[in-house]
Amino acid sequence: MLALREKRIYFGLLALLVLILLNLPTRGARRVRGAVRDLLYPFETTLVSGLRRASSIVGTIGEKAHLVSENERLAQALAEREYRIHELEQIRLENEALRDQLGFAILSPRRLLLAEVTARGDLGGWWQTIRINKGHRDGVLPDMAVMASDGIIGRTMDVAARSSEVLLITDPNSKLSAKIDRNRAFGLMQGTGVRTGGKGSIELLASARPAEIRYLPATHEIVTGDRVVTSGLGHVFPEGLPVGQVVRVRLHESGLYQQAEVQLFADLRALRHVFVVLE
Repeated sequence: MLALREKRIYFGLLALLVLILLNLPTRGARRVRGAVRDLLYPFETTLVSGLRRASSIVGTIGEKAHLVSENERLAQALAEREYRIHELEQIRLENEALRDQLGFAILSPRRLLLAEVTARGDLGGWWQTIRINKGHRDGVLPDMAVMASDGIIGRTMDVAARSSEVLLITDPNSKLSAKIDRNRAFGLMQGTGVRTGGKGSIELLASARPAEIRYLPATHEIVTGDRVVTSGLGHVFPEGLPVGQVVRVRLHESGLYQQAEVQLFADLRALRHVFVVLE
C-alpha cells in the first residue's frame, strides 16, 4: 500500500510539473526547458557515448566471430583441396604405372597375365612370398614364372581359385638355372634372403646381394655389370627372362667354379602389379 501511495504522489507531482510548464509564459517556458536541457546534457552525452561504444563493441565481436568462422571454413576447404590433389596425384602415378605394365605386356612375345599384389610375406619369414589376386580360374598353375616389367621376381607356389602364393627368388628355398647373357656361362641361382639364424631379413632385399649364382665355370670371364638371364633349364622359367646384374665375382675356395653376387632388376620392395608367365 505504501509503495502504491508513493507512486501516486510521484505521478501527481509529475503531472503538476507538466501543468506548470504548460501554463508558464512562453518566455519562462523556454528558460525552464533550457535549464532542464543544460541539466540533462552531461547525462545525455554519457548515455549516447556509452551506446555508441556498446554498439562498436558488439559490431567488433560480431565481425571477429564472422572472421573466425570464415577462416575455419577456408582452412577446411584448403585441407579438402590438398587431400584431393594428393589423391589425384596417386591416381595419376598408378595410371602411369599401369600404362607401363600394359605396354610391356603388349610388347612381350609371351602370354602374360597381369595380377595385383594383395599381401606380402608369410607366417614363417619376411618378404619371402607375396600373394596375388589371380588363381587357377585365371589359368594360373603351380611353378609358373612371375615377373615385374623389369625382371623375374619368383614362381607360383600354392594356387587357389582366385589367389596364388608366389615364392620370391630371394628366398633361400628358391633355385633357378641362370646364365651370364654375354658369354652363356651357366650356373645355379639361389636366394640369400634369410640370415644364418633363420630369421627373415627385410634389409637383405635392399642390399647388394639378395641372390647369388653358384657353379659358374672357372674358365669363363665374369665381370661386374654382366647381365644375368634365365637359362630355360628346369621347365619353370622360360629362357632369356631378365634377372639382374653381377655386382661381385669370386673364385670358390676349391678353385673349381666361380660365384657371383647378383643385384636384381626388379625392386621387390615396391611391387604393386606383376605378371604370371602363362606360356
